[in-house]
Amino acid sequence: MKHEAKRKLKNISEKVVAPIIGFFNYPLAYIAGRSVNLEKAILRPMMRSYSKHSRNHYIQYTALPKNVETIPGEWTDDDVRFADCAIILQGPVRTEDSFTLDTVRYYKRCYPGAKVIVSTWTGADEKTRSEVLGSGGIWVENQKPDNSGSGNVNLQLVSSLAGVKKAKALGCKYTMKTRTDQRAYAKDVLKYFKNLQEVFPSNDPGAIAKRLVFISCGLSYRYLPFHLCDFLVFGTTDEMVKLYSIPRDSCPTNSFKDNYAEWIYFINWLVDDMEVKGDGSPCEVYPNFEEAYYKYIFPENYILYHYFSENICPLHQGDDLMDAYYSYLKNYAIVADSEKVMVYWPKYLATVAAYDNELTFQAKLDFKKWLDIYLHYEPKRDWGKSADKTKDTAGEYSGDAC
Repeated sequence: MKHEAKRKLKNISEKVVAPIIGFFNYPLAYIAGRSVNLEKAILRPMMRSYSKHSRNHYIQYTALPKNVETIPGEWTDDDVRFADCAIILQGPVRTEDSFTLDTVRYYKRCYPGAKVIVSTWTGADEKTRSEVLGSGGIWVENQKPDNSGSGNVNLQLVSSLAGVKKAKALGCKYTMKTRTDQRAYAKDVLKYFKNLQEVFPSNDPGAIAKRLVFISCGLSYRYLPFHLCDFLVFGTTDEMVKLYSIPRDSCPTNSFKDNYAEWIYFINWLVDDMEVKGDGSPCEVYPNFEEAYYKYIFPENYILYHYFSENICPLHQGDDLMDAYYSYLKNYAIVADSEKVMVYWPKYLATVAAYDNELTFQAKLDFKKWLDIYLHYEPKRDWGKSADKTKDTAGEYSGDAC
């Protein structure tokens, strides 16, 4: 009942209160946006006032420049560094503030030798296409699949796979997959991810040559098996091809929307109880966890679940999903802190900020939690390539739980 009441209050806030506040805030925000000095004069006192009078929270904020050309730093025209890397911006082009185009330009400035690939849909904005090509980017257009899948997961699979296949054709050894509506502001991300792979080699190189690197932002959960951030992933291009070559989802797109409210309620309940318990498996606090997991499977779960089952060890209904998940984290993956990447995502600005805060998102899987799993988790069984795969596959999840 507590979570149901919270959900109703949230709906009232989003549909009634937020538009009213937005109406009165607009003139102030417009004035503040005219210059840096006005912004400082209006925004900073507002934040200080809120922090002073709020009974619950202190507020701080980060300013990220819209004009990426103004970002200071040491820049190089060396086209040899990162020549073995590709950066893929996947999804529909964001034309507002020339966001996708400026992101391409910024990545070319940070990593002049890298191939920056926009993998989008047929009929995308022609002006952006021309300017991306003129900025040294690479353009790939794809036909949308007839079935978008639950949560549009098939759209991500199609455009991401086309991008990484282009990277492979261009001879790129490493690929970072991002989105067209996001920007990683940190200037040394590719080097950071490569270094992580060197420090933490794969525990099963026969299956996975180098670990895939995920980030903590975007609902990387400790208690939901295979629920890692799906919007930014780094790895060898060969491994990225495998990640996005999994079977497409046969569920209709609306199955995601139809189950969303129930899923949020289930997750909130689960997270609260797991935090009280401290560790262990959600099956121990929720007897029907497996049934709910398959019913509410989201794009994050879907992609990694099938990747693991296709390339490491087949998964079956009845398997210990948490043990499989933690074994994957221990042996085959890395979770880096999204704060070190400085991802900006205007679509879900407030939500992303909340998920970056482990005090407000207690189920967050960040680097320090991943490191603890890497060092101390003892798998209950062998989930590697050499594991016994003779088990009956009749109960294997097919993506048809919708």
